[in-house]
Amino acid sequence: MHVLIVKPSSIGDVLHTFPAVAWLRAALPEARFSWVVNEELAGVVRLCPGVDRIVPFPRRRAANPLVLWRFLKELRSEKYDVAIDFQGLFRSGFITRASGAPLRYGFAHAREGAPWFYNRKVKLAELHCHAADKNLFLAHQAFGERPVPKTPVSGLNISPEANQEAERLLVELPGEGPVVAVCFSSRWPSKNWPVDFLASVLDAMTAKMPKVRCWLLGTEGDREIGEQLVRQAKLARPVNLAGRTTLEVLAALLNRSQAMLTVDSGPMHLAASLGVRCFALFGSTDPVLTGPYGPQHVLIQSKCPQTPCFERQCPRHADCSQGVVPEDIAMQIVTHLTKENCP
Repeated sequence: MHVLIVKPSSIGDVLHTFPAVAWLRAALPEARFSWVVNEELAGVVRLCPGVDRIVPFPRRRAANPLVLWRFLKELRSEKYDVAIDFQGLFRSGFITRASGAPLRYGFAHAREGAPWFYNRKVKLAELHCHAADKNLFLAHQAFGERPVPKTPVSGLNISPEANQEAERLLVELPGEGPVVAVCFSSRWPSKNWPVDFLASVLDAMTAKMPKVRCWLLGTEGDREIGEQLVRQAKLARPVNLAGRTTLEVLAALLNRSQAMLTVDSGPMHLAASLGVRCFALFGSTDPVLTGPYGPQHVLIQSKCPQTPCFERQCPRHADCSQGVVPEDIAMQIVTHLTKENCP
């Protein structure tokens, strides 16, 4: 049995497919699994246990006929028994059909005409549910009546080299207390909460637990905002590691963290996949649909009357943190860290 997973993007969406792949691997222990993913996200799929082959999709270059032909040749270099489109867009539907798999599963409600490419269309009874649960349901429909897990995947593939680099970076954190990761940035400006608010949470947390250690994560482009957060903090001494980690090293660092303060972002979903408790700030998006997956997380929702607005830019030019008390969030994090460090 050879199963093709089609989920090209984005980081969070790819990570939301990990539980379904874990279930498929458990249900089909002798099967071979290939995964089509955008070439720049191949490193995310490498973290997923049980994936035998990655087929990179040249998303940014696919308009070039020669590039597309080479991709299709690589895609068709192996035969598949089943293809499952977890993305549900025209592009992913086309890839599913082009794979040559005789059985092609996808969501009946998929957009951009994607269902045209499936010969097995799966209807969801409840559309307003978490993306990971939707993916689990699709996998379950493809391969029979088996218990569907409700917990995130753990034990991601992290190399010894990435673990060593993570240990080296952790030495830069002052103190010896528990470690808290802080994700302050996402692709949508509307998802980002004010830097001074985050600094207030870290200061309140440090006031209650002076030995706590904090590190900031992000891309190179986020580094300056990270420096602003460092300057805003009065008691906390966060170390800005934005732009200094690969995806795999980021996973290794998160795996060594006891909690994460985060906006809605790809790293939030990575932390959730590792079983790290997320204290997640939501405003423009809906945590029911795309919150950190698993029961252990704490969701802090904006008090804005338009939450969730699903707009990339805030339509009210407002502040999602208004009415939310930083000390309350800090107290929740400290309570968790205290329990974690009890003998």
